[in-house]
Amino acid sequence: MQELSTNHVIIVLGVIAIIAEMVMGVATGFDLFVIGVILVISGALGIMTASFSLSMILIPVLSVLYIFVGRRFIKQRLAITTHATNADALIGKQGEVVRKITKEHPGRVKIDSEVWRAQAQTHIDEGAQVVVQSVSGVTLTVAER
Repeated sequence: MQELSTNHVIIVLGVIAIIAEMVMGVATGFDLFVIGVILVISGALGIMTASFSLSMILIPVLSVLYIFVGRRFIKQRLAITTHATNADALIGKQGEVVRKITKEHPGRVKIDSEVWRAQAQTHIDEGAQVVVQSVSGVTLTVAER
């Protein structure tokens, strides 16, 4: 049986890194996968050229290349942008009171074309302009502008 060379060990370590990334579900931000690919490529080229030295040169060169070029590209593709939706999008919006609001009794506020139940820490009369501070269920907490 043929003995494993150091380049074969490098390939096995690369495959382990790739599998670990898949098991963790891209939890490391894809870095472990790329490191695994770098190890597999370096080990394979080392086997093809019968040079362990080439593998040892390729690993840091490809890693540095990835850090300064590829990582930014991959991070941009994996970035998740969140946008406020539904009621959360109302925070900071301005509206008009259409039914007075007292500290004890909620009123109604019109924001864009929708009327919402609203509460406040102070008395706010109809026609006053308000700003949404928070949302709880279907009730807005507002403050007079």
